[in-house]
Amino acid sequence: MEKNLQKQDKQEKQLTVQAFDQSSKKFDHPEDSWWKKVQRRFAWSVLRGFYRLGYRLETQGEENIPREGAFIICGNHVDFVKVPVIVLFTPRKVNFIGKAELFKNPILAWLGGLFDVISVKRGKQDVESMKRSLKVLNKGEGLGLFPEGTRRGLEKGVKVKNGAAFMALRTGKPIVPVGVKVSKRKIILNYGKPLDYSKYQSKTPEKEVLEKVSKEMMDTIVKLTNE
Repeated sequence: MEKNLQKQDKQEKQLTVQAFDQSSKKFDHPEDSWWKKVQRRFAWSVLRGFYRLGYRLETQGEENIPREGAFIICGNHVDFVKVPVIVLFTPRKVNFIGKAELFKNPILAWLGGLFDVISVKRGKQDVESMKRSLKVLNKGEGLGLFPEGTRRGLEKGVKVKNGAAFMALRTGKPIVPVGVKVSKRKIILNYGKPLDYSKYQSKTPEKEVLEKVSKEMMDTIVKLTNE
């Protein structure tokens, strides 16, 4: 009996993952030209192949990603090369927030345009970035952030940024934590169960609540990374 229930649960999880969109078509817009779609398909295939073959990329816990509705996905910021993996292998569309400096590089600016990366000016109140982020969540899509704000921020002793917590508290949307585990020539994305902070929802979240949510979120990400 117990074995049958476990088997059924496993099959349901597999069906959930299979129902997700694993292609680049989730980034297509009605106004996109055919040429932009061709470029996106090409970049998608090349980059996914690079990580599959070069880093033997694996995913765990995909059943924890909501099948529908908006969510905020947050992971540990390993290094520059590993940044795209969450966008490329999360089976829901994720609009990631990236620092404006990245768009000074022609290749990164091209990729950012293909995959709807939201440019943000660090150290400033970027109203336009905030509007775009809220629009993403209002459309029921995924918004991606690195709470550390910089590569290997925790190792450097950098204080976790409250941006992800603010968006979650402002909108009431769940946070999906993901641990990016990296070893020699291998990457594992370990998705954790969604964190629901909707009971604290407020247009002006209190500082204490922001810091509480940020800490719990980052602690969960670290745990997923070490599992």
